[in-house]
Amino acid sequence: MSSTVLVPGMTEAQHKMLTDLEAARDVTFRPLLDYERLVATEEVDISKLLDEAREEIRALDRDIDGIISHWDFPTSVIVPILAAELGLRAPTLESVLRCEHKYWSRIDQRESIPDVVPDFELVDPFDDDAARNLSLEYPFWLKPVKSHSSSLGFRVGSEAELRDALAEIRDEVGDIGDAFDAVLDKVSLPPEVRDAAGSKCIAEGLLTGREFVIEGCSTGGEVLVHGVFDMGIEEATKSLDSFVYPAEHIPEEVQKRAVSAVRKFLTHVGFADGCFNAEFIWNKENDKVCIVEVNTSISQSHTALFVKVDGAPNHLVALDVALGRRPEFPNRKGTCAVAAMCYLTTTEEGIVTKVPTSGELYAITETFPESIVELGVQPGDVLAHIAHQDPYRYRLGTLTIGAESARKLQRVYEACVSQLLFEIKNPGESSTGDQVEADS
Repeated sequence: MSSTVLVPGMTEAQHKMLTDLEAARDVTFRPLLDYERLVATEEVDISKLLDEAREEIRALDRDIDGIISHWDFPTSVIVPILAAELGLRAPTLESVLRCEHKYWSRIDQRESIPDVVPDFELVDPFDDDAARNLSLEYPFWLKPVKSHSSSLGFRVGSEAELRDALAEIRDEVGDIGDAFDAVLDKVSLPPEVRDAAGSKCIAEGLLTGREFVIEGCSTGGEVLVHGVFDMGIEEATKSLDSFVYPAEHIPEEVQKRAVSAVRKFLTHVGFADGCFNAEFIWNKENDKVCIVEVNTSISQSHTALFVKVDGAPNHLVALDVALGRRPEFPNRKGTCAVAAMCYLTTTEEGIVTKVPTSGELYAITETFPESIVELGVQPGDVLAHIAHQDPYRYRLGTLTIGAESARKLQRVYEACVSQLLFEIKNPGESSTGDQVEADS
């Protein structure tokens, strides 16, 4: 009998990548809520979103067999809440929060995997003495205990930079912080976390090295891994630049140490019946592995890469977990040996006046059939007004590519980017072309 599985925030493009899976597994993926309400907004009202989701579920008038998440907050917490109400298999809300609340997560990591945890401190951005009370040495990272993507994450190198970062966080942290507090009210917090409200921040010792991410699941008492990715970091801004699959720069022994660490952590917090992606940094000089964060879902950023290399979307794993089956994921059955998703970015301020035309995009896909370009802006957009941008640059779109080798992948990337021209008009200046670049 056909199964019905809900995917909150699923776009038409994402659904299109799942059509083969729907046919092969006799399942129908149904969108719940929409991208605009769950992702492309800075105003999050948890109660309203839950009520709207319940109304949509009632309107379906059919049995629901599963619900899976592939977006960050608020989707990541809405899924376990709805799953509990519907009697569906999913992680508990508490276990999700113990991963996604950055300070609570660090406390649990320090208890379960202390060797891979950097120094950290709780920071109140509304405390006039916050800068004076911090004991971490510069430089360090400062970020809210909950944010969307890299939003409001700052690399702080001096007290002056710290004060500037705290001021910006004070102005904007309420967007997500208040919504996160509404979710924290639904669980019992340990004493050491009760003061770490959604408006608080965490300062963490600066980690250096190669970043990578592990995607897997926790099901049936096992923690299983179905992919490891290299994460490219832009040198100038220290911001995430690309995902490359499979990872080429992380030795297998290092990957095993990271998998062992995330397995211990997930067991410690009681995370089960769900998927995760965990970020790590490996410092080759001292051979030290440190954990950056654990997210409680598959990543939609990885989906096309899995399809190109393995021949199936990562939703296959999420589907099996949601339906209580041991996941069976294909290995290297795709059309490419390596694939990458690269962010198209700019550090220019201003208004978008030109994006690649449909004809230019068509020419790219005709020349490189494995390429996918998704634009995140359109003419007239004010870059500073786009939700969930990181502090150091603006994302204009993404480029996903695949090839039979890493060398060929780099050539495809360079050829595609050379044809993707955006123009940004600075206030008071004439329109200027800004060709975006990314490293893969």
